[in-house]
Amino acid sequence: MQPRDLASPLLAAAACAAVLAGCASAEMSSEWKDGSFGTGFGTGTGMVVVCQPGNDALRRVCEDGWVRRLAAERITTLRSYSLPGFPPDAELTPERIAVAARDSGARAVVTMRLAPSGATVVRPGPQFGFGIGGGSGGYHDGFSFGGIGISFPLGGASVTHGMDSSTTLLDVARGSVVWAGSARARADDDLDAQVAALTGITLEAMKAAGVIR
Repeated sequence: MQPRDLASPLLAAAACAAVLAGCASAEMSSEWKDGSFGTGFGTGTGMVVVCQPGNDALRRVCEDGWVRRLAAERITTLRSYSLPGFPPDAELTPERIAVAARDSGARAVVTMRLAPSGATVVRPGPQFGFGIGGGSGGYHDGFSFGGIGISFPLGGASVTHGMDSSTTLLDVARGSVVWAGSARARADDDLDAQVAALTGITLEAMKAAGVIR
């Protein structure tokens, strides 16, 4: 095969890699809605968003992401980490969240809990292979090639985890949850991308259910 014959497949692979880099995918796994909740929260609604990943950096990434997405729906959203006197992550309970939200004047609270899922992907490290008998020595990511040969790793394998989310929407006036849903992001090296995928799919599910309009 001539070099020019390889050009198109290699360019296509490079383009795919460029598009997929930094992206993650997620899907809803379960969903519930209070049937008596008729009118969704819409333009002008004040909300507090609370993320509980057990990691302060991810908490901020998650809450910032929610604020951006809800702003596009014309919903005013407050980050829990920016509210004076808001309970720290370790002390958050539904009751304390509701009190803090009521004190801030919010009508609703979105609470998203994040945790690694059981789904993992092991990516083998690069290896060096030496082939004989019709083959040749070479370097390839993940395996060796050649007619007959040996290979050994040049670096350790990396393990990536999926991420699960469990989200509730609390109506402050009622003092009760009106929507709940869980989602899972596929294994990815980029935690921020997983969080973005989970917030995106969850908001779309809320809109489809009519609790956010």
